[in-house]
Amino acid sequence: MSEKEMTFVEHIIELRNRLKVILISFVLALIFWMAFPRDLLSPNPGELVAGTYRPMINFVLERTLELAEGRVRIISGTVTSPLEVYFVASSLMALATISPIIGYELYAYVNPALYPHERRLVWGFMAAFVGLFTAGALFCYFLVMPLVIRFMAFFAEVIGAEFTIIASEYYLMVFSTVVLMGFLFTVPAVFALLVRLGILSTSIVTRNRLYVYGILYIIIAFITPDGWLVANTVLFLPMVVLTEAAVLIAKRFERERMRQETEMTKRCKFCGETMPYSEVFCPKCGRAQE
Repeated sequence: MSEKEMTFVEHIIELRNRLKVILISFVLALIFWMAFPRDLLSPNPGELVAGTYRPMINFVLERTLELAEGRVRIISGTVTSPLEVYFVASSLMALATISPIIGYELYAYVNPALYPHERRLVWGFMAAFVGLFTAGALFCYFLVMPLVIRFMAFFAEVIGAEFTIIASEYYLMVFSTVVLMGFLFTVPAVFALLVRLGILSTSIVTRNRLYVYGILYIIIAFITPDGWLVANTVLFLPMVVLTEAAVLIAKRFERERMRQETEMTKRCKFCGETMPYSEVFCPKCGRAQE
């Protein structure tokens, strides 16, 4: 920990400075996605005059449109709909672009107050959080969304109707579903962390599996467009697997905590070494715990 104690005002100033870095990074990333030419290696200024200029966000929008596999006809719908899609998509990509900066600034702000073993815990949690969020977002984008679109297009064909959708509704449906599913996939990591900190117990899941998974399915049905049964099931099954894996990992933390309580031991705040509860100095690093 830092030898110098910061005052409340100094903490506020540091927080302001770090938020300023995040805000500036977001604005720069937003400009990049909204204004920079898609073909950075060979930009053609004449495209702007000819009306064929395409910014970087166009690449993301084209990939999103490809999910429809030509089954959907996208229309503007309203005068402002294209502008809404353009800004929302650019903002989401800007946030994704600066996510490492956001993570670093937040960690750097709380880092002085953390003990070494707490820093290791934070790094482990961040790695699990980012990994699960990425896995959930990619799983939803490449598997679930194409299934949902095919399902809706199939029934449009059954009734003999052209499958037409407003641009803002289509893109926002894809973006919101992918992001929400990414966050939903991180719930097991948050659960394991709370159990390790002693805030929750694994019995919440093990004794109430029916209710837990029932609520989980309802949440997935709410997130999934039109609550399609197949898409819900495709998303529900990996969430069950992740939750059960989190319970197994969390049980290890509980056993370790129970063992320490039984043996009247604790972990050093600095190196994480197990030591007698009554000891003040760690036998490994020699630092005082008080």
